[in-house]
Amino acid sequence: MIIISHPIHILEGFLKHTEQMPEKVAITVGEQSYGYRFLRARMEAVAEGLRQSDCVPGNIAIVAGNRIEFIEMLLGAIYAGCVPVLMDVKWNNKTLVEALTRCRPRIIAGESPSIQPLGGPKMSGFGLTFSDSRQTVSYSSWISSLEKMKGSISFNKKLFIGYTSGTTGSPKAYTRTHSSWLRSFEASARAFCLADYEQVSAPGPLVHSLTLFTLMQSLHNGTTFHMFERFDAAELLKVCTTFPGMALHVVPAMIDSLTTLAEFTQTQVPIGALISSGSSWSEQSKQRCRDLFPNTALYEYYGSSEASYISYRDAREPDRIGALGRPFQGVEISIRDEHFHEVPPGEIGQLYVRSDMIFTGYGASQKELLNKEQSALLQDGWLRTGDEVYGDAENGLYLAGRSGNLIKSGGLKVFPEEVEAVLQRMPEIEQAVVFGELDERWGERVVAMVRWRSEGQRRTLGEIRQFCLAYLESYKIPKQLIETDSFPYTPSGKIARQQLKKQVGGRAE
Repeated sequence: MIIISHPIHILEGFLKHTEQMPEKVAITVGEQSYGYRFLRARMEAVAEGLRQSDCVPGNIAIVAGNRIEFIEMLLGAIYAGCVPVLMDVKWNNKTLVEALTRCRPRIIAGESPSIQPLGGPKMSGFGLTFSDSRQTVSYSSWISSLEKMKGSISFNKKLFIGYTSGTTGSPKAYTRTHSSWLRSFEASARAFCLADYEQVSAPGPLVHSLTLFTLMQSLHNGTTFHMFERFDAAELLKVCTTFPGMALHVVPAMIDSLTTLAEFTQTQVPIGALISSGSSWSEQSKQRCRDLFPNTALYEYYGSSEASYISYRDAREPDRIGALGRPFQGVEISIRDEHFHEVPPGEIGQLYVRSDMIFTGYGASQKELLNKEQSALLQDGWLRTGDEVYGDAENGLYLAGRSGNLIKSGGLKVFPEEVEAVLQRMPEIEQAVVFGELDERWGERVVAMVRWRSEGQRRTLGEIRQFCLAYLESYKIPKQLIETDSFPYTPSGKIARQQLKKQVGGRAE
């Protein structure tokens, strides 16, 4: 038995399960399945290889899509006491080189085209490719020489370095610790009753915190994690039918694809729980889920890569515009004005969060963390989220919008998220995005871009404005309408707002 000297190592639960149920399936990928014993052996071999290569306690960059080698390298690096640095395989060459230069990994492991920048003059490590390549070391050859090795566990305070999705600029590196995610495991398990589910999936990219967190929590809990090389609604439906009662951690765009296909094929899908995050989940989409999946638990939660879990709600309960639910256990919230004074219930202010689940800070190096941590973590450990919210007397939380998306029209503040929530109550609208465009009279005019549910359900700007009057002040109602067949998304499933605004052109009514 492995004795862990540090009481807060994230792999403690996983190691326990490898001894108590070694043959249980830990991971599935397509038709392939990998047991807990197998995964532990590969993890230990990777860890020993990193030690032999003098990589401990350095950074280990992983640049790959969803594959079992990604998970083996991730676990092996953590087990050895290294710091995995998780980089998106879809980044352009410039972004990848900049990230590698900052974190200076001892090894970069990934798919062959992604690790070519390693040859640059500022790179210090060597390449380990998941496919055959003459320029780098083959991962399969490397690990086959280590298969009988059993390295011992080590602890590094840093769990991993990840990157935000970069919706408003270049991706920012952030650092997570073992303890912050272990506390997050506890909070989410309690809120979503995760002990009830033996099958789990988050069908997004592993480099995104939602999928990565779900994977690590599944291994910690001793459940089976179903991984997908890429999101495919048909494949997800098939797996959910094969493994009934699954807990799915998804973003709203995935839910919409899933429900559309289920409606079209008239498939009865025995999903255990749908847990939504990442962006606003429209009331229409929730109602479709209530109708299609009457026995499925429906949850939505609010959080971020930096804050982890903030608040959650049961999506079967009556909806209110902007409702974010109530804080997770262990989360303190404070709503403050620009002078850092708390505001009373009902008044909009900046949201600050304090818990044991928040991140360490931005940056891929200790120097960056020390320089930037104070700007992110304010006095007494309060994290400024960048979101404008208001509260009620029962500790409920409501989103007004993100500060960076704010529209100033006629000298008044308009939060796009509030307007979007109203528009998506119209049965004819499949999805809506609201943003500001420069206007000589108003400073910025409120623009709505919509995707209709069907061609025969189109409505005019006047009809939309009339609908909105029941919910919004007149200055918040869109003054311009743009129709579209599709929206651009970030890799993490969020609307790419900046890209959208650049694409607008002259398509207004």
